This record gives sequence, structure tokens and C-alpha cells, in this order.
Amino acid sequence: MPHVFLPLLSFAAAWGVLVLTPGTETALVIRLGMNVSCKAALGAALGTGTGLAIWGMGTAFGVSALVAASPTVYLMLEWAGAFYLAYLGMRLLMPSAGKHDQAVAEVQARSVGGMGTGYQRGLLTTCLNPLVGVFDLTAFSQFIPAGVHRVSYSLLLAGVQVVMAVAWYALLACLAFSLGRVLSTPRVVRALDMLTAGVFFFFAFRLVMSGIPS
Repeated sequence: MPHVFLPLLSFAAAWGVLVLTPGTETALVIRLGMNVSCKAALGAALGTGTGLAIWGMGTAFGVSALVAASPTVYLMLEWAGAFYLAYLGMRLLMPSAGKHDQAVAEVQARSVGGMGTGYQRGLLTTCLNPLVGVFDLTAFSQFIPAGVHRVSYSLLLAGVQVVMAVAWYALLACLAFSLGRVLSTPRVVRALDMLTAGVFFFFAFRLVMSGIPS
């Protein structure tokens, strides 16, 4: 049994480093937690987890390999992801962004769960990032031990991804919301919007450049 669990622990350690590394999901959760609502940020955490589950299952059943092997499909996903991140960044730079999101938060507060917008953003941000699929393709093959059912073990690795990511981003959402209640001045809110927009633009640019042959 150690030959089954040791690779799982090694994968969890490697994935933990990536989850803790700031990226688009981190920026999204922090921004929603501080400027919108805790529910919206938690929704983004769940949406990210759903996106990871989709990529993980795609890797387990060979869909991610087909995406990676098709330059056209891969490039379309890259550009779609870059466009979506740029769209989110542009919205944050608009003067009415904070007021709009606050209005959304008030509507969500009266709805069941109030996580819809955050969930959608987290889901799309992760699903439209083909680099997640490339990571899964590379990492899963390295951590699957000999003598196990590859599909089942791949799904187990995907489950580890989802649980760790959702747990971390949910904690981050709660911390960001608590901090946002203290630092909720218009100047701080606007500065966070601009910083988050910069992060989105950076990763959108990186997605575009990764799809341009050198």
C-alpha cells in the first residue's frame, strides 16, 4: 500500500506549492472577498474547484490529451481564456465597476446562496486556461504508480487537486472578506480593483504569448 499512497502525498505536496502561488484565481477570490461579498468569493472558490474537476476528469479519460494534441483547439482555448481575463480586467478599470459589483452583492445577499456570479467567474477562469490541462497531463503520468488502474488513480489525483484548491481559496475568501470590512474605503477598493486588473492583464498576455510560435 505505501507504493500507492506515497505518490499521492508527493503529488499533494507539489500541487500545494502551485495552489499557494498567486495567480488569477487568487486575485479573483481576494478581490471578490474584499470588494463584493464573502459568498461571491466562496462561489469563485467552488467554481475553481469545478473547473479543476473538469480538467482532471478530462485528463483521466483522455480528453485533455486530445486538446493538447490539437494545436487549433489548444490555441482557441488560450485565446478564449486571454479574452475573458482581459474582459474582467477592463471591467475592473471602469469607474462604475465597484458600484456594479456592490449592487450585485446586494442582490445576491437576498438570493439563495448568493454565489452565482463568483462561481461563474471562477469556473470560466479555470476552464478557459489550457495550462491546467497541460499540468494534469504532465503531473498525473509522473505520479501514477505501477500496477494501479490509471483512470481510477487519475481521478483520485484530480480529487486531491479539487479538495486542496477549494479549501485554500475558501480560507482566502474568508480572510479577504474580514480584511475588506476593515479596509473598505473607496481608495483601497479602487486600488485593489486596479491591482487585480493588472494581474488579469498579465496572465492574459502570458496566455497569448504562449500560443505564439517562437
